[in-house]
Amino acid sequence: MQQILWIETLVKLAPGLALLLAPGWTARALGLPRDPTGFWPRLLGGTLVGLAAGFVLEGWIGNVHGIGLAGALAVNLAAAGTIAGLLILGKAAPSRRGRILLWLAVALLVLLALLELPYA
Repeated sequence: MQQILWIETLVKLAPGLALLLAPGWTARALGLPRDPTGFWPRLLGGTLVGLAAGFVLEGWIGNVHGIGLAGALAVNLAAAGTIAGLLILGKAAPSRRGRILLWLAVALLVLLALLELPYA
């Protein structure tokens, strides 16, 4: 079972990092349509990195069935970090309303992660 978890981690981490760090190059290399802002590919990349972190946590914590709250915490923090990073770099939302909603999403994800922390 441990081998499957590590394979799962690599399968999520490799494309996640590629999408997060170089969405345009990744799309071009794979023959996929390119997103001019890179927001959605990066968001997917951040989520995949969070899932990979969840699988790593599951592998380290014994007697866990499924990703659980520790994995959810990792996914929430990865998604929040990705959205916040894109907002800071100015690559997230063209409108003020969109930026406000995305900052609210970041705050909600971080709050949810903080609530999950004692149970993870």
